[in-house]
Amino acid sequence: MLFLVAAALGGGVATAALLGPISPLAALITAPFTASAVAVLASFLMVWRGSRDGRDAPILDGQTDAMVAALRTLTEQANPAAPAPQTVAERHRVA
Repeated sequence: MLFLVAAALGGGVATAALLGPISPLAALITAPFTASAVAVLASFLMVWRGSRDGRDAPILDGQTDAMVAALRTLTEQANPAAPAPQTVAERHRVA
């Protein structure tokens, strides 16, 4: 997330710096649009780099399955708590 913010701020500031001497109004108008476009491109870059790291997914799946199996055995070994006593609602009166 910090990477996206830095990319957006960098794109907006760079646009304002380049267009500022030519036309301050054009710099003011185009800087937010350029910042948004740079943030979108940075998010695509993050997704692309994350998809290349998908080779480790089977290892992580195995670790997740082992953790779930361990939690299930702990749950089966745990003693259930005593149920709450059931009271009849007719005995209680509300003023």
